[in-house]
Amino acid sequence: MGQGDDEGDEEYEDTEQVLFQGPMFGREANLKKNPRLVKAALVQVKRMISDGLARRAHTILLEPTQGRIAIRFVVDGIPYPAGALPGQRGIALIQMTKVLAGLNPQERTAPQSGGINAEFDGTRYELYTDFVPLKPGVERLRIRVENPKITYLKPASVGMPEDLSKKLRSFTEDSKGIILACGPPETGVTSLSICALHCVDPYLYSVFNLADVGNKELINVTDYEGEEGHDLELSLDRIIRREADIIYMGKLTDPAVVQTMFTFADRLCFVAEIGGRTPAEAIKQLIEWVGTEAVAQHLRGVVTQKLIRTLCDDCKQAFRPNPQLLKRLSLPPETTVLYRAPAPPDPEDEDAPTVEELCADCDGVPYHGRTAAFELLEMTEGMKDVVLAGAEPDAIKQQMSSDGMRTIQKDALRLVAEGKTSLEEVQRVFAPPRGRRPKGRRPRPRPQS
Repeated sequence: MGQGDDEGDEEYEDTEQVLFQGPMFGREANLKKNPRLVKAALVQVKRMISDGLARRAHTILLEPTQGRIAIRFVVDGIPYPAGALPGQRGIALIQMTKVLAGLNPQERTAPQSGGINAEFDGTRYELYTDFVPLKPGVERLRIRVENPKITYLKPASVGMPEDLSKKLRSFTEDSKGIILACGPPETGVTSLSICALHCVDPYLYSVFNLADVGNKELINVTDYEGEEGHDLELSLDRIIRREADIIYMGKLTDPAVVQTMFTFADRLCFVAEIGGRTPAEAIKQLIEWVGTEAVAQHLRGVVTQKLIRTLCDDCKQAFRPNPQLLKRLSLPPETTVLYRAPAPPDPEDEDAPTVEELCADCDGVPYHGRTAAFELLEMTEGMKDVVLAGAEPDAIKQQMSSDGMRTIQKDALRLVAEGKTSLEEVQRVFAPPRGRRPKGRRPRPRPQS
């Protein structure tokens, strides 16, 4: 961010600056108690966050590396280098961010979490901050950016296909059983579980919430606050007396809670999220808690998703696919056009436009935003047999294929056929991790040192 870099300063002065509007969660930011820190780092924090927001970062990371603090912007799930700072200057940025979040900048041995209300380019943001000590005097900062006006809690908002929404709705029609969402961390599993809940027809069924959903809005759902001294079993008995049909439970971590759910699963339908990167892992966890017979009898389905970058509508290029390619990918033979990223400029052509000039909207990446590919494991008769036999992952995968269930790989190809993403992006998403930067152009970082 070089205070002595005149060119960098001029570039920064020409850009929109973030406006900090106080800490979240009822805290207060006392800048007067930290004048030296404010003088040393407030402007730099504003630069960093303004730059991240301008580049559509949904996560800003500050991590120590080789005596410096590396800054990375995560845009549509892809981390991009955004500069580095000398150790002490980077530490000052981290401590200044604590002050803005209403936290104690002197506390550097215990994790701290907070948030900052902010406005940038006329849009209000919530910046959720997490500070994690790595060793004495060394911390990692993660800033998660959310626009409170944009939510992904309805099936249509996450691009859930209508047939999948109808299938999830059908699982709730007799007001019995258990529907789960699972997936790796940072893949929107909580939002996916709420989307599954919102597949319910609210005019036909009575839906109650027993989870702490924070600032997320549950539509046509009644919050239930249990009375003091009532355990889950007694609360569920009370809810049944209120003619409840469906209960949202949030994230399942306590085996006792799950066991109680399964004992009520013949009288209520439960929607929840569970740990597990795949439906097979989720089922394994359930079996540990309640056994194979209970899972086979009461589980209706497990849904998961994978976020995939969408091609920029302004610069994606159409091409006519070879029929053999369509056949190999099992795409509809009537597909006449697919889309891909535009070719990069010719490096030998001095008059060729730069990457950024190719498309101002996506900054030449050329992807803009993400959508989801879905997978749904259904508890068919064949899948019940697989579960009762021990639920081996390979057997689950084979049964899903035999039953023609929706898998993430097949659904990702649906996104290709619909022109939302490219084959190259699908290949990148499903390629085995190798610890290397993905192919493709990236936003131009502004110098930070």
